[in-house]
Amino acid sequence: MPAGDSRALAWLEDSSALYSCAPGDTVACEKREPPLSPADGAVTALSAAIANVGRRGFEADLSKLLQATTGYESIAIIAFTVPGKPHRLYDNLSPVDQQRALDPYLAGAYLLDPWYYMVLKEVPDGIYRLSDLAPDDFEQSEYYQRYYARAGCHDECGMFIRVSSSVCIVISLVLYGTACRAKIDLQVARSLFPCIKALCLRHWGELSVEETGPHETLEDLCRRKGLSSREGQVTALVLRGYSNKLIARELDLSPETVKVYRKRVNRKLGTSSSRQIFTSFFALPADTSLT
Repeated sequence: MPAGDSRALAWLEDSSALYSCAPGDTVACEKREPPLSPADGAVTALSAAIANVGRRGFEADLSKLLQATTGYESIAIIAFTVPGKPHRLYDNLSPVDQQRALDPYLAGAYLLDPWYYMVLKEVPDGIYRLSDLAPDDFEQSEYYQRYYARAGCHDECGMFIRVSSSVCIVISLVLYGTACRAKIDLQVARSLFPCIKALCLRHWGELSVEETGPHETLEDLCRRKGLSSREGQVTALVLRGYSNKLIARELDLSPETVKVYRKRVNRKLGTSSSRQIFTSFFALPADTSLT
């Protein structure tokens, strides 16, 4: 049977289930209302998002659409300026989680985020899974431990949409370890991505973000700590979760030379571990400690 005929037959079989007809009935079959499915929620949310493009409430409707298609548990929509600091556009975090995670991230910890460096590299618009792209020692980094492990994050995906030459929208979708599934489902979201991208371009195409202060890179912070250019490069990669081997490859050094630079950095900063280096750059207030 041709593929088109088989799909048509499947549709007819599904449609027949909407009718209740007992054998011998002499009255017309009564049509039953089909049960609501996740697809129904997605269609409803998509319709609402289309209706609210350019209006207040679009972000919430987009959030509902992505929840219906991916099953994420938390969302944050961030506008990354190039160059410049990221700006929050929307999230569904509690006030406690905003203070504990999002506020320190926007204040400077974003400099360790793989998503930020993907924006700088101008990756093609699309949907990416963090675990597929993070550095090799990312899960051992203090940044990961503070912002992912202790919060129970199990999977994160990012949707990248460049709305202008200087602004890229990143939609972060997070699944926690308490969920019954191992990963965020991206199959439907990827199929809908052209539509989602078009909506975002219409809504944020003329977005203008006002910078509140000078933008500093991770290397700038290292220089202010008295580190040399090469020491700063090594330290930046350590903080971002790169192993000595990967740092050596990135900077065209030998692993032994990387170790020498790390010893110099520890001596200058008065530290003995990457955790201590992290806290010397990105110390969090005591009341936002993740425990």
